[in-house]
Amino acid sequence: MLSFFARHIASNLPVLRTDVLSSSAFAATRRTFFTTRRIQLPAAASKSTSTKTTKTTKKTTATKAAPKKAKATTKAKSKPKSTITSKKTVERAPPKRVPKSEQPPPRPPNAYLLFFSTLIKERRGNIKSVMDTQGLAKEAAAKWNSFTLAEKQPYYNEVEVLKKQHEEKQHEYWKNASLITVRKINARRKHDGRTKIHRPHQERHDKRPKGPFFRFIEMFRQSDDGRAIQEAGTTDTGRGTINVAREAGKRWRAMSTSEKAPYVEAFQKEHSDWQANHLSKGASS
Repeated sequence: MLSFFARHIASNLPVLRTDVLSSSAFAATRRTFFTTRRIQLPAAASKSTSTKTTKTTKKTTATKAAPKKAKATTKAKSKPKSTITSKKTVERAPPKRVPKSEQPPPRPPNAYLLFFSTLIKERRGNIKSVMDTQGLAKEAAAKWNSFTLAEKQPYYNEVEVLKKQHEEKQHEYWKNASLITVRKINARRKHDGRTKIHRPHQERHDKRPKGPFFRFIEMFRQSDDGRAIQEAGTTDTGRGTINVAREAGKRWRAMSTSEKAPYVEAFQKEHSDWQANHLSKGASS
């Protein structure tokens, strides 16, 4: 409004108008809303260009981040190895074998093994390979199964003699065996995957006598029927020893008092002697 009023006054004053219009300072300094130039802002970027720029920025950031990953891998590779040395497992030497003279006496063979050993001694000249021994074992098994109890009886008698000898040898061995020797034997047996040996309970003179039924079982095991059940081996009803005890129980229950009398009288006699000795030792102590 002021500029418009100034122009109106200048038009009425010719002298002043020329001076005012001709002066560049006035024209330069006196700008109005209509005479000032508008500031042109840059044109808005299109969507295609914006997406391109975002893609390029993403690519640049990805390329910038890639070297960092490489550095991380190089750092992981360049980690120093641990100075702790791994403990090597030291393989121990197996325990030494104890001589047979210091080991407990071996168990005696059964009746079939005695028969098989005698058959091998008779045909030792014909055995030249493993196949020959296998064929002889099959022949011995078939021949043993065809024997009657009377034909097997000599071998059973020999087994009873060997059992008594083994009991005496075992008693003498454990009487003189040292604890260090037993430990060495058990260490070697453990290394071989076998069971350990243990010192058996020594029979005492004041041991309680067996009852009538257990006396009958011992007699039944040595009889022909008991041995036939043992030779039958494992059946549907159980093992041979279990079948022998079961059959002995059946027969014991079926026996009369007169048939049980010998076993009962033998037990009563030994029990009275054992009781007298036991009471006399208790009184003296």
